[in-house]
Amino acid sequence: MNIKKLILECFNEKIIKEFNLIQENIATPPNASMGDYCMPCFSIVKELKKSPVEVAKILTTNFDYSQIVEKTEVVGGYLNFFLNKEIVTLNILAEVLASKENFGKSNVGENKTICLDFSSVNLAKYMHIGHLSTTVIGNCLRNIFNFLGYNTIAINYIGDYGTPFGKMITAYNLWGNEQELNAKGVDYIQDLYIKFCQEAEKDDSLNEQARINFAKIEKKDKEVYQLYEKFIKASIDEIQTIYKLLNISFDSWRGESYYSDKMDNIVKELEKKGLLVDSNGAKIVDLSEYNLGACLIRKSDGSSLYATRDLAACEDRYNNYHFYKSLYVTDVSQKLHFSQFFKVLDLLSRDYAKSLHHIYYGRFSLPNGKIASRQGKQAILKDILNYSINKTQEIVNKNDNLTKEEKNKISTSIGVGAVVFSAIKNEKIKDVVFDIDEALDFNGETSPYIQYTHARCCSIIKRAKSLGENFVYNMKFDEISNETSYELIKTLNKFPETIISASEKFEPCLISRLLIDISKAFNKYYSNNRVFENNEINQTRLAVVEATKHILKQGLSLLGIEALEKM
Repeated sequence: MNIKKLILECFNEKIIKEFNLIQENIATPPNASMGDYCMPCFSIVKELKKSPVEVAKILTTNFDYSQIVEKTEVVGGYLNFFLNKEIVTLNILAEVLASKENFGKSNVGENKTICLDFSSVNLAKYMHIGHLSTTVIGNCLRNIFNFLGYNTIAINYIGDYGTPFGKMITAYNLWGNEQELNAKGVDYIQDLYIKFCQEAEKDDSLNEQARINFAKIEKKDKEVYQLYEKFIKASIDEIQTIYKLLNISFDSWRGESYYSDKMDNIVKELEKKGLLVDSNGAKIVDLSEYNLGACLIRKSDGSSLYATRDLAACEDRYNNYHFYKSLYVTDVSQKLHFSQFFKVLDLLSRDYAKSLHHIYYGRFSLPNGKIASRQGKQAILKDILNYSINKTQEIVNKNDNLTKEEKNKISTSIGVGAVVFSAIKNEKIKDVVFDIDEALDFNGETSPYIQYTHARCCSIIKRAKSLGENFVYNMKFDEISNETSYELIKTLNKFPETIISASEKFEPCLISRLLIDISKAFNKYYSNNRVFENNEINQTRLAVVEATKHILKQGLSLLGIEALEKM
């Protein structure tokens, strides 16, 4: 129920135009005593030469009271609105129950394509903790945009190019064994890579051999390229198991190697437009007048860089998808890189340059000593997920009412969800230290708490069905006319506008925080409103339970977390 829109419609067109009123002018007061909604008039007065109090008084005298608004109040520079609780409550409930998991769904993105470049793992290496935020935030944004009717293209711009592959080829040629490679996959490749790095410190000629082997990869030397492809396949097989665990898929796996021979046109165009400058033998685009330094396009030896390949990739994506927006989800340390490459495209007069967005986030790390990493290797994402699943298993195993299969399913869903939620619980720019005990707290602001609340709703509905009732939901307001019911229902109604806001701000935590608020409000509601009385069902109160279930399920789905029916 779009209450802000209904409130705005209570003003006539003349007032709306004169005061330039929009839905964004309407806010939620800090506490209920100040009304259900309010209109701060401070930003409205800029060009009117009136005080906020004067504006608020003019607005209230020009307000056409409808069924939805019972009264208004002017307090300072605020116009407060008090709603008709019965009409609002019953209408919200009816709308949610009719829409179910589609409550808040829209077609605002119809015929618009959004490309999302996220995860972007380096192959022949482990997915480590540094990949978690990009993977989870990118997937969540994709779910949000899909829900709003956009056509989304999820791109895993894999790192399958560069000297590290030459090092791995060299290491394999010196110390490798095909049988062990086939048996151990990425584990074996990583061990060889670590050995190479250790040995190269003692013998620098190994680095030269690595460069030679990478050149052979570029030239597609038959023997070397076959081995390179074997490394790539082993790596993709490994990371696919993690994506499966996270329930994430991609539409495109075009990596850096795909663009290795597709950069010349961009470089020639930069040259033709006089944008390329020599700098100690290298080629750069000088962006100093934009306070962006120098964007390096070609090294002095003629080889390309990330920026060169990103320029080619962006051009390719626009030609293929004609995107409305293209989002790059990476950490904040790459902010300069994206600012530079976006600016270069702008200087090349690409209209789509204004449609590019860098969605950056803070650091996600582990507390020292909490989760041990494998010796000589970074904190591996698979290890962290398994650790969380195993910790959950210890808790779930105490429930004797579950089968072994149910315990395994629940442990996996909760354990994975706890890790995912930790990366999208707070504003993305904030640094996060992942604390497993905090993440698995069933009473804290966590995904297990939200999952438990959803499971509790399912359990209540299951009990009601066992009593043989047909749910017509002939709702009676007097049975839910108390504050705990009203606060929950108002909180449920925030779901559609929260999704829109999350899409506009590229901020998944807005949904995470709302689901926590809904879970808290529901548990308070259920403690104060009996759904069952001597095996008789209060259908109005049960309707609130079902409405809550639908929104929690859809909200968790948007975050990429499974909504469990049993815990």
